[in-house]
Amino acid sequence: MTNSYALGQLSKAFLTATTHEDPDVRRRADGRAQRWVQAMERMADGGVEVGSRVPARGLPSWVTLEVLRGGFATGSALAEVPLQADEIALALRLGIPAARRLIFGYYLTDAGLDELYDLLDSGAYRVDIPEDAALLTMAWLVRAGDRAAALDVLEAVAPYAEKLRLAPKPANASVTPPDHVFRISAGEAADALRSREPNVRVEAQREALAVWNPFGERVLSLWLERYRDGQVSLDYDAAWRATASALVDEYDRLAATHTLCTKHRKPKENLAILLRALRAVGRGEDLPGRDIGLVRCAIEGQIAKRGRPGSKEHAALRDWQRVVAMSPAHSQLAAVAAERLNSLDSAEGIEQPEAFSGDVTPEEAAQSGVPEGSAMPPIVPRVLTRAHSAPIEVLLKGGVVPSAEVLAALVPRISASVVASGFADQALARLAAANYKAFRRRRSLLLLNLEKQIQITELPWVRAVIAYSHATTDEAMAVARRVGALALDHFPSTILPNPLVQELHHLLSAGGHDIPLVEELAADIFMGRFSDKFRRAAHGAARVIGGTLYADYYGIDTGQILSLAEPVKPQTSSGWIRRGVRPTEPGLGFGDLCWTRAGRTPDGASSVAANGTIIEQSQILTTHNLAVLVSIGVKPTRPWIDLARDAIDRTGALLELASRQRRPLATVKDAAYAWRQAVFFLSVADPAGAQALLCDSSLTTSAPQVMNELVVHLRQVADGQPVDGERSPFLGWTVGRHWILDAIGHNRGISVS
Repeated sequence: MTNSYALGQLSKAFLTATTHEDPDVRRRADGRAQRWVQAMERMADGGVEVGSRVPARGLPSWVTLEVLRGGFATGSALAEVPLQADEIALALRLGIPAARRLIFGYYLTDAGLDELYDLLDSGAYRVDIPEDAALLTMAWLVRAGDRAAALDVLEAVAPYAEKLRLAPKPANASVTPPDHVFRISAGEAADALRSREPNVRVEAQREALAVWNPFGERVLSLWLERYRDGQVSLDYDAAWRATASALVDEYDRLAATHTLCTKHRKPKENLAILLRALRAVGRGEDLPGRDIGLVRCAIEGQIAKRGRPGSKEHAALRDWQRVVAMSPAHSQLAAVAAERLNSLDSAEGIEQPEAFSGDVTPEEAAQSGVPEGSAMPPIVPRVLTRAHSAPIEVLLKGGVVPSAEVLAALVPRISASVVASGFADQALARLAAANYKAFRRRRSLLLLNLEKQIQITELPWVRAVIAYSHATTDEAMAVARRVGALALDHFPSTILPNPLVQELHHLLSAGGHDIPLVEELAADIFMGRFSDKFRRAAHGAARVIGGTLYADYYGIDTGQILSLAEPVKPQTSSGWIRRGVRPTEPGLGFGDLCWTRAGRTPDGASSVAANGTIIEQSQILTTHNLAVLVSIGVKPTRPWIDLARDAIDRTGALLELASRQRRPLATVKDAAYAWRQAVFFLSVADPAGAQALLCDSSLTTSAPQVMNELVVHLRQVADGQPVDGERSPFLGWTVGRHWILDAIGHNRGISVS
């Protein structure tokens, strides 16, 4: 990998910042571009070392860095921000200059410690990044009489007191039950509702109904005074001409003010034809026969479409249009709903979101000008539902959690309860939980040489209180099983995303379990080797899949896996990532086996696709954590056979989608992963049920024809019959055109990169 990745990201951000039609999108893209420029400048001057666990020169590992897409650090710390309003207010109250070091020093005095004690006991603070917990932890240690540990914390953080914000952030104490989670807070929901912009098309329609239709009706009525028996009379008296001129003048004023609807400007539209004729008559001109004919057609066309003005049908239509025109815009109603959320803590979720999506009340109507009784548009309950605070099972059932990635983002709150349960002191438990959630929001760095990401125990204030925690093995395992079951129950066709893998790892580690869980590696930065946890994960998987359909389908020799050699720890290096670097291992190692199964050699051509074939083999051999879930006792509430059917259905849906896409390979990869999930579920399901499912003709009825081939191949493997080696097993990665693209009828003229 070279700096071409960073240059590519900068180019994308710059292009969006200069060409996108939405100003907010342009503004955000401009910010990204500036951060990429900063990152590249710091890389060039040595301020950032790409691939290091501690990439920013002058900042220790515990500092939360600003990290861009791909794991690139900009060299800036998230705590390195201008003085905040609460810091300035504190300095004014104390009568000291508004300087970070002086504020830091205040909290080391008796008065400052007393304030920290009050915050600890009340919970009236928030921890956005782990640094927010440093002084609070120090204060707890002082109160507990552990001055040595408190001094250790101070010694670690004091050198950065002038540069970083380490002062606590006052906030309302959380009242959210510990088993509740939410996707966005009430404050974020309110911001989302307030930011709703009027729909230009809807507002144009509203303008047409409120302004142009009534005006057009008056123009039509004037012409009807000269329309008799299908003919337009040319006898214009002075009063009629004066009215015509007044209507033309009024049109000019309206057109200058109401610019959303443009239909009246089109020359062939009925209103434009009638106005053009009125303008000519007002100037005293005689209408030629062609124009008179156009006027007649315009009159008759409007009467045929909407009825004659004054008629019953026309009146009913105008009444309906008047109601529509007077109805408030969705953005106005969303703003009313946003105001309702002001009564809630902006940092918390909403336990009863439906209570805030009712019709507009009389009080709200008086304040906002929105008609009383107006119903909220669908966008309001959609946004409020995202802020719903409830047990995660409730959110999953309600469709609030649409993907495994979103599930992973919610799990840290559950994991934090396990962390908190390890501390007997309530104040420390609450602080540890808040610190954990903040730490889990840290973005991962791009690392070389199989280095590990910074661990939470490396934070000085966390390390200082480890002695006060006790083992929570049973609870941690119970939560890990619960989370694993939720992932399988609700997203059976999706491999565990990396954030969820990391959460499960932290849960199990907190309980004292050393169980190997593996992440999905990125093919574009793959270095050609695997850490030893992949070999250990494959060992565990071999004990689960030995003698099963999964091992047979993917041609896995479980005995060979159990005899894999441990890898030699690679020598450290720095700089940019080099592709195709293969480790040196004594005997057959896990990496060697993956390379061999992928049909790759160290001296062969390297590419992202080639890397992907090797990584996919590692996923196959480890079952990408499915065997681990089974081995720790994860039991979905749904039968394994139902999960298999869902994964097979999803495979077919993805292949059908791929057949219509311009760039289908990512979807084909997802289909192959879903298929692998299905094969595993069939392997651990009841054998009779698995056989019945494979023989079920309805399985591929609505799927692409190739799905029938995949199922037949799998059934042949189950029966011990030989299968076409080129098309079985179905894999996601390949070098060159994937065979399944022809099978699903994908157009060769469409790009597949």
